[in-house]
Amino acid sequence: MNTRRGPWSAIILISLSLFLLYSCVPEYEEPIIPPSQFTKYQREALGDKVKIAIAFEDERFPVLPNIPPYDTTIYDFVQTLYDQATNEMRLDRRSPQSNKWDIDRPWRVNILTLPEKNIFVIPGGGIYLTTGLLRSLETEHELYYLLAFEASLMNEKFLFFQIINRINTNALTKIVDGFPRRDDPTADDIAAFIDNLEFSSDQVKTLDQNAIDIICKSSIMDPRGINRIAQQTGIDWLWLNYRTNYTGRQDDIQRLLENRASDCGNFRTNGNYDRYVLSKL
Repeated sequence: MNTRRGPWSAIILISLSLFLLYSCVPEYEEPIIPPSQFTKYQREALGDKVKIAIAFEDERFPVLPNIPPYDTTIYDFVQTLYDQATNEMRLDRRSPQSNKWDIDRPWRVNILTLPEKNIFVIPGGGIYLTTGLLRSLETEHELYYLLAFEASLMNEKFLFFQIINRINTNALTKIVDGFPRRDDPTADDIAAFIDNLEFSSDQVKTLDQNAIDIICKSSIMDPRGINRIAQQTGIDWLWLNYRTNYTGRQDDIQRLLENRASDCGNFRTNGNYDRYVLSKL
């Protein structure tokens, strides 16, 4: 009897062996990257990716032009205030040399032509404000408060921790490096929720303290710019809906000011907010 096996029998035998071998090997698991190892450089790079993703969503995020022949007065005014409020952060003197913000990288203001009242920051310091929000404000000191609040939210990692609650640091690293795997999250996914992340009342209390400290150290602005805003209501006030208000906020802020070792400013407006913002919208 002929017991010789044909070539197909050998191929089948080898294939079966390989299948059994690989089916028994445990799937490789990437070590989780601790959030503390995600650097400021990576946060800046992540912000750049998110900014591009937002730019491609021009129907959801319609940007007010900031180039001639359009009037750039509003941008110039808001950017000047934002640069002033964030100057100390961007200098980043207290951080180790290996983990500082890039002082040469600007933190850009972007204005969205949307009726909803919202302002949000992205990793690395870029900030977005709606025309609906700008129209609802009355003075420079109100705008300055919101800019300081959002800058602190980004600088102190409140924003970063909210993002990694949805997308872990391994996936964020792949986004930064430009090599996300199939079905992995992308910068588009972050752009989908970046403008509606919610922060608790406890987080808002801490951010109020930070904002007051920033305002008093960087300007002569009255640091009570949140008082009138916090009393607003309505579904169109997205910023207040996502940054949870808390009872007695105005009184808490007054106590914080009374307990400060140094005095703060009392400047609210000299008419420039109306002249350079409201009259241009």
